[in-house]
Amino acid sequence: MVKKNICVFISGKGSNLKNLILKSREYSFPINIKLVVSNNKKAGGIIFAKKNSIPVLIVNTDNRSYENKIIQTLKKYKINLICLAGYMRIISKSFLQKFRKK
Repeated sequence: MVKKNICVFISGKGSNLKNLILKSREYSFPINIKLVVSNNKKAGGIIFAKKNSIPVLIVNTDNRSYENKIIQTLKKYKINLICLAGYMRIISKSFLQKFRKK
């Protein structure tokens, strides 16, 4: 089975992320978590991602170019799909247009 490379966006404890990581270890589960993005540097999910050797990108949403930084990082990790798992920010229309059909 070919698994899709995904990025999980989080803002908090990371309970959804934890479940996704555990399920992704199963052969028949169709995802491979390549990156975690958080808008909260104190999010508990960051610790769980690091324990599982998953790279983490922490973004400052006050910075106007934060979405461009995310897009560049998604391309770097060849992300096919984004999973919003408790991400507490609104995704802009321009971001969605740049990451079409993902």
